Amino acid sequence: MSEISVDLLVAAPADAVWKVIGPGFARIGEWSTAVVTSTAVPRDAADTRVPAAGASAAGRVCDTGLRLVPRITETLVAYDDAARTLTYEAGGMPSFVTLARNTWSVTPMDETRCRVSLRARFDTRGPLGLLGRWVILAQARRAARHLAEDLRHVAETGTPSPRKRRQLRAGRPAGPSATSPPCWRAEV
Repeated sequence: MSEISVDLLVAAPADAVWKVIGPGFARIGEWSTAVVTSTAVPRDAADTRVPAAGASAAGRVCDTGLRLVPRITETLVAYDDAARTLTYEAGGMPSFVTLARNTWSVTPMDETRCRVSLRARFDTRGPLGLLGRWVILAQARRAARHLAEDLRHVAETGTPSPRKRRQLRAGRPAGPSATSPPCWRAEV
């Protein structure tokens, strides 16, 4: 088992940051350089499972641009809008990965600042898993650092980070949702 923890202080109200992370879950490709594009996995109206209740989507499909994990499907397994927390599990990982889970939570510090916590866990199996874990962890740490910077920028300024804007200008589209309002400006 390997874990990565990131705590980020953001100079924006918790509700505004949660709007990007929670209701905007499937639109991460609009602001995160770690995700080239993202699309929603729709919720089935007949599906009344508690984990996705209240979420705008059942999950998301992320194109990463990474050779080891070029496309990942992240399925929400817990979502609490009132507590501003969600947990998702990733599929589409190499076969030696037995679990890839991430929990995000947003906690208000005061009316204008909040703390965003990310807790990621990776479980692997076998000799290949032992070696692959280090590669995945190195990529995940780098992605987490960029994710934190990108999230802080979009939450504090209302625009994607300069790094994401360069990525978009280089011809990597923000995803199918590029024609709808940005998730950080969408009305709740």
